[in-house]
Amino acid sequence: MVKQPSIKSYFDPDVSQAEVAFAFSKGLYYAGHSLMVTEQYHYQVLPHQHNRYVLFNQGSEYDLLSNVCLHRQASLLNGQGTTRNIVCKLHCWGYDHQGNLKGAPHFTNKPDGQLEKVSLTPWHGLLFKGRAPNMDLAELGLADYLNFADYRFAGMDSLTYECNWKTFAEVYLENYHVFSMHPGLRQYVKPTALNWQFGDDYSVQKVAMSDNLLKATTPLYREYQDHLLARFNGQLPQYGAIWCYLYPNIMIEWYPDVLIISTIYPDGPRRCTNHVEVYYPESLYHQNPEYFAAEKRAYMETAEEDEVACKLLEQGREALHRNGEEQHGPIEPFLEAGVAEFYRFLA
Repeated sequence: MVKQPSIKSYFDPDVSQAEVAFAFSKGLYYAGHSLMVTEQYHYQVLPHQHNRYVLFNQGSEYDLLSNVCLHRQASLLNGQGTTRNIVCKLHCWGYDHQGNLKGAPHFTNKPDGQLEKVSLTPWHGLLFKGRAPNMDLAELGLADYLNFADYRFAGMDSLTYECNWKTFAEVYLENYHVFSMHPGLRQYVKPTALNWQFGDDYSVQKVAMSDNLLKATTPLYREYQDHLLARFNGQLPQYGAIWCYLYPNIMIEWYPDVLIISTIYPDGPRRCTNHVEVYYPESLYHQNPEYFAAEKRAYMETAEEDEVACKLLEQGREALHRNGEEQHGPIEPFLEAGVAEFYRFLA
């Protein structure tokens, strides 16, 4: 029997905060990908961390550095670039690339100081604060899919959703709603040809490619599938999509020639932000950018439909919450298996 989260946990600030603190304390902390900072002294300010931290390539390792000056707490770096020295624009306090304070103009005695720094743990290109996932890609049959060799970091975006972060995760972790909510996706993949794999740190969904990409679908998926058929010349991949969820909030997605890393961040009980990073094969992207543009348009169509699903769940649960009621329906053991595993993690 799976213990489902209380309806109250989706709306009550105190209950939600305690749940988030518990889940994020025992889960994984993804900081960024090494492809964001490919050269020594290359940095990337992390917008999903509210620009609080900078991902820094130190040559032999990767660090998270504080992006706040020790003097008057001014912001230090913006965007991305390369530097061996960090200088605050406000009062010219200077730091080396390790975060050591080197200069404090007009101070007779230079204060001692060190920007907060955390060394990161690499795992297949992903960088984690603390431990890496307990997840053997070869054993799971994912080594050839979650492989960032010859890929490039193509950009990132942050999307805000007016729902509890668990609601977003629940929609991501089940295939039940694909039949009713995703007219394009349900023709692109075979929703019932689904292979689940679970571990303490992860949930994996491998979904088979459709047998017939020529059948009727939505206009955006029609455009994408036409590009896909031309790209593979009839020799289509086995899977249409692979969705990996690393607890508590990390998603790694594979589509043909596309890798996406998303992280969902709670912002109180009623809102969350999904930070999305996109990675493409370097040479193929330059040869055929429209193929990737068509894939992104289809992807966004599905993302918008998922947002509608989240709103439906949020509205029904809010009605229960306002009436002080607790209701929980059954979990379909195959199509919603990922939801059950997520609830076990939360419990």
